[in-house]
Parts: sequence; C-alpha cells; structure tokens
Amino acid sequence: MEESAKGYKKPSFVQGAAILGLAGLLVKIIGAVYRIPLANIVGQEGMKYYEVAYPYYSWLLVISSAGLPTAISKLVSERVALGDVVGAKRVFRSAIRLLFFIGAVTTVLLFIASGGIASLSGAAAARYSLMALSPALFFVSIMCAYRGYLQGMQCMTGTALSQVTEQVIKLAVGFSLAAILIKRHPDRPELAAMGALIGVSVSELAALGVIVGYYFIRLRRGTLPVTTIRPVEHEQQRYTDITKKLLLIAIPITIGASIMPVTGIADSIFIMNILTGRGIASGLGAEAAATAAGKAYTVLRSYVTPLINMPAVLTLALSMSLVPAISQAVTRRERRTVNSASRTGLKLAMFIGAPCAAGLFVLGGPITALLYGAVRSDEGNFIQATQIMYFASIGVLFLSLVQTLTGIIQGIGKPRVPVYFLAVGGVVKIVSMIILMRFTHLGILGAAISTVLCYAIAGIGDTIYVIKKTGMNLSYSDTFFKPIVSSVLMGLAVFLVYRLAFAMGHPSIGTIAAIIVGVAVYLGVMILLHPFSPSDLEFIPKSRLVAKLFRIK
Repeated sequence: MEESAKGYKKPSFVQGAAILGLAGLLVKIIGAVYRIPLANIVGQEGMKYYEVAYPYYSWLLVISSAGLPTAISKLVSERVALGDVVGAKRVFRSAIRLLFFIGAVTTVLLFIASGGIASLSGAAAARYSLMALSPALFFVSIMCAYRGYLQGMQCMTGTALSQVTEQVIKLAVGFSLAAILIKRHPDRPELAAMGALIGVSVSELAALGVIVGYYFIRLRRGTLPVTTIRPVEHEQQRYTDITKKLLLIAIPITIGASIMPVTGIADSIFIMNILTGRGIASGLGAEAAATAAGKAYTVLRSYVTPLINMPAVLTLALSMSLVPAISQAVTRRERRTVNSASRTGLKLAMFIGAPCAAGLFVLGGPITALLYGAVRSDEGNFIQATQIMYFASIGVLFLSLVQTLTGIIQGIGKPRVPVYFLAVGGVVKIVSMIILMRFTHLGILGAAISTVLCYAIAGIGDTIYVIKKTGMNLSYSDTFFKPIVSSVLMGLAVFLVYRLAFAMGHPSIGTIAAIIVGVAVYLGVMILLHPFSPSDLEFIPKSRLVAKLFRIK
C-alpha cells in the first residue's frame, strides 16, 4: 500500500516537544536517582574513576550524537516537504553508512587510548572504565541515524522510547554489576566503576534495539510515508553528495556541541588545581587543600549542575522539534510560518526558563538537601550548594534561550551562527573562571559565575540574531515581561511558604509544598496576564483548551 508524502500528517512541533520533554524529564529523574545510590555502592574512590572516564566519553559521543541527527532530521524533512520520500530514504541510507564508520572509529580510538587517557588524568586504574564505555560509542552512532530520520518525519515517540529504555537498563545492569564486583573485590573500587559503565554500553545496545524495532513496526503499519514517488531527475543525488550535505550541516553543530564538553574537561583541570593552590597558600596542608577542593568541585558538578540542567530538558526537546518544523516552512518559502513558529518557540523558552530560574534561586539549597544525603547531613555542603545556586540559577534562563534559539537558527539554515556565539561564551567562561577564582576571594563561586556569563553571551546573541533575521513581529511584553513578572511573584510565594514550613521545623515538607504552590502561582499569574496570542495556537497542541485557559479570542 502506497502513501503520498503530501498525505502524511505532520504533528505540531510543540506536540513533538511534549513527547520528548516528558521522556527527557523521566530520563533526568532516573539519572539523578541513579547517581545517588551508585555513589553509595562504589564509594568515593569508585566515583573518582567514574568521573574521570565519563567526560572523555561524552566528548567523543558528540561526534555522532550532536550535529548528525539534526542534519539528518533537516534533510529528511526537506525531502518530505517536497513529496520526495525516496530522497528521504536515500538520506537515511547515507547517514547509516557515515555513522557506522564514525562509531567504529571512535570505539576503537577510546579503547586503545584508554590507558594513556587514564594516566594523563592521574587515575591509571580508570582505564577499565574507559574500556567499558567504548562499545557504547558504536551503538549510539547507529541509533542516531534512526533518531534523526524519525524526527525528520516528526515521529518523536521512537526517540522517547529509546531514551527511557536506555536509562532503565543502565540503572538495572549498572547497579547489579557494580554491587557484584564491589562485593567480590572490595579493595578494587575501579572494578565496581567499570561494572557501572558496562551498564552504559549494555543500555545503549538495548536502546538501539528498541528504536530499530519501532522503525520497522511503523513501516509495517504504514504510519511512515513509504511512497515510491520518483524524485525529479535533477534532484536525484548520489550518496557521496548526500554525505557531504550531512557533514556541512553537522560539523558546525558538532563543533558547537563540543564546546561545553571541552570546557567541562577544563573545569576539572582548573578548578581542582586553583582551589588546591589557594588552600595551600592559606595555610592548609597539601592533602587537606586537595580534599577541600574536591568537596567544592563535587558540590558544583554533582549536586548543583544536574539541577541546573534539568529544566533544559524541555527546551532541548523544543529545539529538536523546531528544526524540522521550521526547515519545512523555509523549504516551502512560507515566511509567515517561519516567523510565527520562531516567535512561539522564543515565547515558550521564556515560559519554561524564567520560572525554573526563579524557583532554583529561592529553593536551590533546600532541593539539593532534599535529594542528596551528603548535603542534608553536612551544613558546610548545604551552605556552599545554596551559595552556588544563587548564581548558577540565573544561567537556567539563558540556557533555555540558547537551546531553543539554536533549534530555530538551525531550522532557517544558519547552523554556524549558534556555534560562533557559544564559542565566544566558552572562551569568556574559561578566562573569567581563571580570573575570578585565582584573583578574587570567590573561590568555587567564580566557576559558577563564569558558566552564567557563557550562557548569557550565547543566549543574548542568539536572541538578537533570530529577531533580526526573521523580522518577526515580537511582543516584548508577552515574550519577556510577563514571564519574568510571573516568575518574580512566584519566587516570593515560594520563599514565604518555605520559610513558614522551616520555622515550624519541617524543611523537607516545606520544600515540596513550596514547589507545588510555586507552580500554581506562576500558572495563575500567567493566566491573568494571558501572554499567548491567537497566532500561537497554530503551533500549540490542544489549542482549544489553551485558548480557553488563557482567554485567547
């Protein structure tokens, strides 16, 4: 049975974002839960090997998982918009070949170089963890081809299912192997860390199986366009030409995506060295200074950063769904659709980012204490986490803008622009971090401030570019003023509820109650201000309900 691509119904990009957002939120929750008991199983020494290995894996993973799925999604959506499903399949086949090669090369590279990397990081036994992670690079590479193709078809469920599967298997297998190995070899925590990371490789294999199965199920059911319409002769392209197109789109995105992993590696080098040096200069012994530096680094990277990144799940999903939606509109030369989708995307980024930033500013310390026993039981950790969160929370708003606007800019065919802004932000981050930590008394707070500066430069630059490039008719009141005002009022309500519960001796209950009250207050104020316009409804699912809720006529 044949089905025309023109008859293929395209879901709303916000509907796609909702699917990925819910899956991403579940993934982040599982990830947060995973790291807490894992640290209890493998111990502090075991987590050191885990943390040494993971940044290098993440850096290599960017090659296959950052730019190429977006490039595949963009080219596939363009072919479908033109009714050329045969061309879309050719893009997919080219992507499979390219990603197979990338996955094989990165897997072998990480495995062979594991000993050298571990020694360079000052933890030679971490080579076992690096070896355990190397197969995951191959599995993820193949999986990214399927994710990009399905997202280009606006089928987000496959990606969501594979993400959830990945986390569940990682938790089950990683915990089991880590617990078995630490029990059998209690004096070798590096083996327990290796077991946990074998769970990562197994989970990626399982996730690959899920998305491949989903793809073939959709084909058999006829819910993907499988028409045999032949493309116009001059539009037929060789696989080498398609591969070149994929790389031209993917390379700038990949470079941009590499910036943050590279700065993360720089964090681990500079923060530890600078804090240890300052500790020694202040009269601490070398061992005590290193211990204090390690505690501060752990508070920033293990307790605060995961919370800062959690709201970004929703805006990242929004960005992933924006790319094919805007790409199709650009291909069809529908300027009004491009402008409207961009305006709605920017508005939703503020709708998500502003309240999350305000909530973490007020409740950052109590939330970390609620989630992490090491913060709850150590007053020094709690104070430090709270202080860091005061600065880091501001970055949530800018990170929301960066991720959403990157999707918009990629969709309009300018993938290099976000890279430039993020590269400038990355340089500013590293330079400002060194200056603030070495030449002021801010200490670890200087690292948090430098990250905010990075996202601020990139977010503001992207916003100005999108507004000028699309020429959108933007309501600054609806887009910026109303979410910020609603977030400030929400923050005041959250503060009062928490302080009242804290005074009554119930900080944990107060934290949960404050979050619930905050959500209600924010939505209530936004409903009174009704920031959405009739044109936004075109891109928002359940438009009748939204129109009624926000009194849109």
